[in-house]
Amino acid sequence: MIYVISVSKTYKHRGNFRHKRSTKKHWHHYYYKIEDGVWKLYCNQINWLQALFYKSRKWHRKKFYCFECNTVFLAMVKSKRTKEVECPYCD
Repeated sequence: MIYVISVSKTYKHRGNFRHKRSTKKHWHHYYYKIEDGVWKLYCNQINWLQALFYKSRKWHRKKFYCFECNTVFLAMVKSKRTKEVECPYCD
């Protein structure tokens, strides 16, 4: 499954140098992909129409605390206003 975390306009050739004012920016989307139980971060260049689509599909990483087992865990949630998520460590 793909979790889109950001959609932004950035320079095509990013690096540690200054760009000219005439350099054009392009839409990119950043996402996590689970491969064999390992989370990997990817970035792809997209067009403006795809950028609108991916902006509506963004996920947020948020920390939660479980009072039953006293652990802190990260969870991917669709809305920033989510208050409760099931703990992955509790039965």
